[in-house]
Amino acid sequence: MKVILVPGFWFDASSWDAVTPLLQQSGHDVTALTLPGLASVDIDRSDIGLAEHVAAVVEQVDAAGEPVVLVGSSFAGKLVQIVTDERPESVALVVYVDSLPKPVDAEAADEPAGADIAFSWDELTPDEQRDLTPDQRSTIERTAVPYPARVVRDGWVMADDRRYAVRSLVVATGFTSTDLEQWRADYPGVGDELDAHTDLTIVELPTSHWPQITTPHELVETILDAMP
Repeated sequence: MKVILVPGFWFDASSWDAVTPLLQQSGHDVTALTLPGLASVDIDRSDIGLAEHVAAVVEQVDAAGEPVVLVGSSFAGKLVQIVTDERPESVALVVYVDSLPKPVDAEAADEPAGADIAFSWDELTPDEQRDLTPDQRSTIERTAVPYPARVVRDGWVMADDRRYAVRSLVVATGFTSTDLEQWRADYPGVGDELDAHTDLTIVELPTSHWPQITTPHELVETILDAMP
């Protein structure tokens, strides 16, 4: 199958380097994306919004010519959720890596301000940082690229309820089922969105926020097990 890997905050395609060959060894055609504005620290990101990121993923889905496996890490969970709404017939499996399908607001968010979201370890909980080696932490710090803030601020209108029938996998690495139940209580919309899916599986894989870095073999096995 065609597998499209979409990174979240601060990362380019190279963040999937440990995952890509494992999927290829299983016979899959893999494309890891570098989203607009993430190719270099020096790029002007002020005009890059959610539409540009969605379009970059949709382009890859359309080019595949067959239903794809769409994998989104962290904030890219929102991107793959939107793309599944845009192309429900073209997604065979959507994977949320330490992310969830959540209600997507049609209105723009109030924050963050500015053009960029700079990398900071303060954005991650201790659990989300577990298993990262000193070398991995150093690599992340050295290669991280500020994320276009407009992508986060922009809203989107979800229009096709067929997305709820697409096979969906949540790989929970930095949160647990207990956390999820608390989120359901605190933010009922999260539960409503999850419950609307008719083919959704949640698998706990306790490790860092980026299992593609800390436990790539386990992540790939989890994805392969969910493939149709």
